[in-house]
Amino acid sequence: MQALWFENSCRRHLKVFHQVGARVCRPRPPPPGIPALKPAKCKSRNEHWFPLDIYQKRMRRCQSYGLRMKESMETRDLQTFLAVAASGSITKAADMLGRSQPAVTRTIQDLEAELGFELLHRIGRRVQLSEEGVAFEEEARRLLMSFTELAARAKMIAAGRGRILQIVTTSAIGTGLIPTALAELQGAELPHETHLGQFLPSIVAQEVRSGRAEIGFSSLPLDTPGLDVLRLYSAPDVAAVREDDPLAELDVVPLSGFAGRRVATLLNPLRFQLHVAKALASRGIDTGPVIRTNTAYGALQIVRQTGVAAVIDPLTAYGVPLPGVVIRPLDVTVLFYWGVVAAANRPLRPVAQALMDSVEAVAERSIAGFRKLDPALAGQLVTDPASGTNNGTGI
Repeated sequence: MQALWFENSCRRHLKVFHQVGARVCRPRPPPPGIPALKPAKCKSRNEHWFPLDIYQKRMRRCQSYGLRMKESMETRDLQTFLAVAASGSITKAADMLGRSQPAVTRTIQDLEAELGFELLHRIGRRVQLSEEGVAFEEEARRLLMSFTELAARAKMIAAGRGRILQIVTTSAIGTGLIPTALAELQGAELPHETHLGQFLPSIVAQEVRSGRAEIGFSSLPLDTPGLDVLRLYSAPDVAAVREDDPLAELDVVPLSGFAGRRVATLLNPLRFQLHVAKALASRGIDTGPVIRTNTAYGALQIVRQTGVAAVIDPLTAYGVPLPGVVIRPLDVTVLFYWGVVAAANRPLRPVAQALMDSVEAVAERSIAGFRKLDPALAGQLVTDPASGTNNGTGI
């Protein structure tokens, strides 16, 4: 019977084999004179020889773990990449992960080879993300979150604690409404574990449609294939000014009050800011210098610290009040639309239904001008920006 020789001890070899797959398995013929009828240990304590039939049996056993170990490997690769991205250093990432620096370097190299592009640029002892690495980082976080949530769900089921409540939302809703709604739910209504993620509307739709989230709260667009729009709401945008601003003394702030003034606004010109700009242009109003940020809460902070004025969504304005910042209605209506979505033909659990009702109750109580609309209208709200329709696409 032919024998095969492995450099590592049998137990350690199989452990590594299970972790990294068939790439490390490199059998070699035994040295002369080594018996092949049964496993035999040579003078070096870390070497074993195996008969061919034992090797083949263990090979089949290792290969049976292939699909399961593939996910584990991908998870480890993503964790390594994100640790390097967060620390900006291979050495620091290795310390964070409890691995050696060469192992982290090799993992990144393997991941780059698999993806087909460079993730990092090396600058001395530091590293920074390439353009492709920046784009991949967000996807890596989402994938790792999916793997982590899958493991957490399995543990919850095994422990008899039921399913995790997966919620996804845009920034304005997740900051202005969801925390209060969760606080008002009775503790018994919430499962043992609840996950809340904040994303752009397109990612909210993707997470709900794929089943990674049970319920989504989002601004427009809501009429996405594969989703059911369960609720639809609107409320007018508002002005935010510091309490020592002359506009704070008015009950209603005219748009003309922004003429020539430095203002805080949002970065994306094709979403929320588009409709504010259209309202200003329709009255021939030109503002002064602009400070742009990517969230309404950031705009509120800028108003508080710098004294500029801003037009922001009502969810953030009324849901996250800041000391020293005054919220006033505008003399023109610029509507902000948002709603609730779930995967098509997939009924909500009672806990998700209770959360949806709680969010609606909080909005109705706290937001001036709040209105409930027919969900069937969701597909009609986003039209050509060049038209005169007030679209109200949010953040």
